[in-house]
Amino acid sequence: MRRLLYSNFKRFYRFSRWIRRRFTSAGLLVLAVMVASGVVGIDTRFTMAYQIAGLAAALIIVSFISGVFFRARFAIERLLPDLATAGEVFEYKIKIGNLTHKNQPGLYIREKPDTSLPTFESFLHSREPGEEKRNWFDRYVGYPRWEWLVSQSQGADADEVSLPIIPAGSTIEILLSLKPRRRGNIILEGVTLIRRDPLGLIKTPIDVEVPATLLVLPRRIPVPGVHLSGARHYQPGGITQVSSVGDAEEFFSLRDYRPGDPLRHVHWRSWARTGKPVVKEFQEEYFVRYGLVLDTFTVPSQALAFEDAVILAASYVATSDAPDALLDLMFVGSDAYCFTGGRGLLPTSRMLEILACATPSHGQTFETLHNLLVRRMAQLSGCVCIFLSWDEKRRELVKCLRANGVALEVVLVTDGLNPVDSGPMRDQPGRLHIVTAGSVEETFIKR
Repeated sequence: MRRLLYSNFKRFYRFSRWIRRRFTSAGLLVLAVMVASGVVGIDTRFTMAYQIAGLAAALIIVSFISGVFFRARFAIERLLPDLATAGEVFEYKIKIGNLTHKNQPGLYIREKPDTSLPTFESFLHSREPGEEKRNWFDRYVGYPRWEWLVSQSQGADADEVSLPIIPAGSTIEILLSLKPRRRGNIILEGVTLIRRDPLGLIKTPIDVEVPATLLVLPRRIPVPGVHLSGARHYQPGGITQVSSVGDAEEFFSLRDYRPGDPLRHVHWRSWARTGKPVVKEFQEEYFVRYGLVLDTFTVPSQALAFEDAVILAASYVATSDAPDALLDLMFVGSDAYCFTGGRGLLPTSRMLEILACATPSHGQTFETLHNLLVRRMAQLSGCVCIFLSWDEKRRELVKCLRANGVALEVVLVTDGLNPVDSGPMRDQPGRLHIVTAGSVEETFIKR
């Protein structure tokens, strides 16, 4: 039954998309009048409504015929920004060149986003925001969920914009606006130039293929900055090596050789110049280093909770304003990743780009994240953990971090369907924050 509904939704969407692409609002009204009067006037002996149906049909046919003669060629160039933010409208320039020998008046332009449709698996397992509040019929049939999935797959909202007259052989430049619906890469297949018939009923589109990809950053919300009560820790390798593998230290000065100094610290050029052995001296560096852990171990039904977890992670990254602190962003994708920002390392914009492309982990286990944190917790002053569930493995990780003196703040993003047992952290007020997916912003504003 679900697969049958999915197939019918696809057919209906393609048909409705064709209708919206070809008919104006006035054209849709005339089409509705034609259908309604045709049904009412099916018996011509008792009603004259069939004449209204015939008139409406004649108007639509004439409008279609007028659009057949619209032939034109255009050259399109977009000037997109490097980055955008989900849910925020941005403007960009687009150049339109008229490649014909005629002026082109009365045109409209619209972006053509990716037209791929959701898969059956995503339709079956995904959950629309607020779906639990809908009536049982909508929840069972799932058409509102289908519409939401289609809007997410397309990635952006774009309106038709009226164009000025484009002179023959000339190029104009206009501003368009776009509103990304989600984070990640959004594909723009091209643009559609539209001419309406003289009656204003039918649209004749001309598609111009101009493929482009835009990276959209996660939405951010106001959250408290990462200011945990952790002490400064020794960082092996110093600031220049905090994001590398190895034990190199921060160079401090040169001094005379003393028995027992390792040969790898000998400064050979100074020895050759002075005639006596000289070694490099290094200093140990201590500074504050925070961890930000994103839980990527989820199931399709937790898609909304995962997106809210990414929003929270991006918000913590954006509000981490301590100039002398480091921030380690840790999560598991196809492998375990740790990206370090602050003190001249990765900028905030780069870390947000990384979060924009974060996906649920497949083929890995939670032990991968656990081991990543265990290897680094000796250097951490504090840690913010954003979890999607609260099971024994996550409790054990929190217990291990706290036992090693790491100041903690745990945010649990739930789907709101199952109760959460805070377990051993029940007696730690303010340390475990439970947030329901879809109400993250409201929860943190209240805090």
